[in-house]
Amino acid sequence: MKELLSFDLDQTLIETKKVHFEAWKIAFKQNKLIPPKKDKIIALLDGRNAFEVAKGLAPKLSINKLQLLRQDHHDAVRITAKYAKQISHAARILKKLKKRFKLALVSNCSHIEIDALLRATKFSKKLFDIIIGHGDVKRTKPFPDEIFKAERLLHENAKYHVGDSIYDILAAKKARVKSISVLTGISSRNKLIKYHPDFIIKNISYLPKLLSL
Repeated sequence: MKELLSFDLDQTLIETKKVHFEAWKIAFKQNKLIPPKKDKIIALLDGRNAFEVAKGLAPKLSINKLQLLRQDHHDAVRITAKYAKQISHAARILKKLKKRFKLALVSNCSHIEIDALLRATKFSKKLFDIIIGHGDVKRTKPFPDEIFKAERLLHENAKYHVGDSIYDILAAKKARVKSISVLTGISSRNKLIKYHPDFIIKNISYLPKLLSL
């Protein structure tokens, strides 16, 4: 029986910083707001969900306006996904891993964003046995709900979770899953170490060797 391996999406499998930066610019303009500076936006792309990013960028907005801003960002990703790129030939790596593991994609992105990003990077959805987005659970990472839902639907406990952020580490620990951190996000090695992941690798291409494939 194949073991279950779960993955984050942004900055783990796909480079998306420019995607989200440009999408937030569009969303702010659509809401007649002045877009924040690039550094402020990028700093918040640390694994948190879009509502939390919106709240960090515009803390004085009402919840309703933040929700509209978030939705406009989701929709804008359909346009800005053209800037997305696979990290370290991620699809090729997953094809190799799929011979031994069931693969779950568990992302704080909406399915609108996930579909746009996978399509833009020619990433086949068939590589994944299941895809869980933020709309599928009440609580996103750092809570373990996305991992739990993947486990429940696939009838298999996850053995590892791979991600670039502290949110991934925290979710994995709460789900009692071994965490593998990659250094392709905005979090430094020193920051990740403070949250005690089980493993740290440079990027996704080092995963087969770590898992003895």
